[in-house]
Amino acid sequence: MPEILPEHAPMPRAFLAWDGTRYRVCSVDAAGQLQVDVIASGLPAGAATAAAQALALAQLQLIEDMRDALQSVATDRLIVRGEDQLHSFGGRLGEIKSGIVSGAGGTYDSDTPPAGVVWVIINIGAWDLTSPTTEHAYQLIKVGDDPYFYNEIRAFGAGSMSRYYYSLWMVPGDVVRCHFIGSLAGDTCGVHLLGHVMTLET
Repeated sequence: MPEILPEHAPMPRAFLAWDGTRYRVCSVDAAGQLQVDVIASGLPAGAATAAAQALALAQLQLIEDMRDALQSVATDRLIVRGEDQLHSFGGRLGEIKSGIVSGAGGTYDSDTPPAGVVWVIINIGAWDLTSPTTEHAYQLIKVGDDPYFYNEIRAFGAGSMSRYYYSLWMVPGDVVRCHFIGSLAGDTCGVHLLGHVMTLET
């Protein structure tokens, strides 16, 4: 029978371990709990070591940090630096509004963009359907100031349209106001806007 070390192992029973040559009695601590020293890892190749887990956690932290770039995680919409300077297209715009002029030599206002969008205007038309006029003056009514940006002076017959052919950007609350010089109280006037729609970034 192979040698048992130590020779004074308690009898009749002791917890033995085989080292390939002899049996050895396993040691315990003062509480009687088995003590085992691991000299070499028993994990298979490619197993998740503490170092590998630390690397994976660092990469997951980077992914978590990217959530700050999402405006809404549910819709995965990225917020990109400078996106408010990008030109987008949300649909064609064709707005026609008509009604009674404000009075003799009066004004009439266009529609205004709804909440959340910008109107990029490329053509504006205005007309007095009822009376001849002598001048159409266009004004942008917005918060802070109300600049005039175009006027056309000529003999306009009833229903004859003036036109503005350049870009104008409108946000919610803005209106284009046309002054109809020569209009009479009760005249029916109109303003139309052509262009396209963009999303208003906030």
